[in-house]
Amino acid sequence: MDHAVDRRLASLRVIMCLTFDRRAAPQEIAAAKAAIIACQSVLHSVELSGTFDFMFEAEVADMATYNAQLSLCAEPMARLVSRYEANFVCKRFIRRDKPDRAVWVPHNGGMKRIDCKALDKVSAEGDYMRVHSASKSWMIHSTMAAVSDRLGCDDFIQLHRSLIVRRGFIDELIHGGRNWTAVLSDGTEERIAKSNVPAILHMLRNGSTSDGPTLST
Repeated sequence: MDHAVDRRLASLRVIMCLTFDRRAAPQEIAAAKAAIIACQSVLHSVELSGTFDFMFEAEVADMATYNAQLSLCAEPMARLVSRYEANFVCKRFIRRDKPDRAVWVPHNGGMKRIDCKALDKVSAEGDYMRVHSASKSWMIHSTMAAVSDRLGCDDFIQLHRSLIVRRGFIDELIHGGRNWTAVLSDGTEERIAKSNVPAILHMLRNGSTSDGPTLST
């Protein structure tokens, strides 16, 4: 397979698995591997241990091109390869990486990455957000909606429109009259918006009871 493939026209992927003849000279096998790796139609190649010794994925325009290139390799393959198996790719599954759950804050004239797991709370101050982590805080130019999207919804709770807190940062929920108040680990108390109370209680009651806040009346 020694012809370059136009990536815009190619529509066929083939994965070839090879077992080299144990009687073949090691230098000839090494040369064959090097030629396969250098071929412009080969996308990936790996050495194996097991049923096969070598595997590569190639890209060709169509079946006719594949057969033509395979015929060119027939003679050297017959001398060096005791077994080969071709598999054609019909469907490819690509994993999507999870979004980066972190915020970038000003630090020493530059920027510093703070992992969302290390955040305690985020409070709105005008057109800025104050990010709190381990008794430190930073101001960033953002919106509550943008920060909420970055944090994700699993570990953080929005108490009211100006404050988001990490679930584990809530020590106690106090119910007095018609109001609910959250007591945070830093000693501060925050009133919970009435519209948010049902969702917050449901989230906390259905979470871990070992590290969740205490509910008080």
